[in-house]
Amino acid sequence: MKSRKETIGKSFNIKKWISQYPIASDEVLEYYFNLSPAMLDKLMEIRVWIYELSKSDNRIGMIQECLKWGEPSFLTPITKSGSTIRMAKVNDNTFALYFNCKTTIAKEIAMEFPEFNCDGKRALFFPINQKLPKTKLTLCLKKALLYHKREL
Repeated sequence: MKSRKETIGKSFNIKKWISQYPIASDEVLEYYFNLSPAMLDKLMEIRVWIYELSKSDNRIGMIQECLKWGEPSFLTPITKSGSTIRMAKVNDNTFALYFNCKTTIAKEIAMEFPEFNCDGKRALFFPINQKLPKTKLTLCLKKALLYHKREL
């Protein structure tokens, strides 16, 4: 009998996404397992960017991936440099990146990138049928991952 991880790898080709940054939690893996292939690809793309940012900037440090509110969330537990980034399916065609509503992250992103679909309080919304704006989105992710290190 195949393990759940083997099934996921074959069903959604998740191996290409997690080979460099393995998913440590079965609960997080289960969340990803329940996504459509198109939704999975978008969330995995962002997941890789988060880990790459952590690798390229030692102020961010290690990333902890866990479920918060039942959705994949990314924290900086050692450096405590960042505010939680959470990503989730909104509907079959849309996903969101959520930031702590007690921060100014979403408001700042809405001002800096008015073309983004942002509620201005805590969320950015993206359709799964469009290419993600990597340069702009990694700036947003970095803003969240370094939120507590910024100079006021």
